[in-house]
Amino acid sequence: MSTHDFYAETKWCDGCKNYVHYMMSVNHSYCVECGSRVRLFNKDDAKRFSDDVERRKWKAV
Repeated sequence: MSTHDFYAETKWCDGCKNYVHYMMSVNHSYCVECGSRVRLFNKDDAKRFSDDVERRKWKAV
């Protein structure tokens, strides 16, 4: 991972309703715009990711 990738990384902020840049602490990450806790995906993207992992898991066996 280059430093460019690090600075381009975003996570989902429920407060801003968008993927945003964030600051990391030891236990959580926080939105640089509004200060809310952020997570890796929004709910739709998390479902899509989970479904894709399940499909690929059974192909790999």
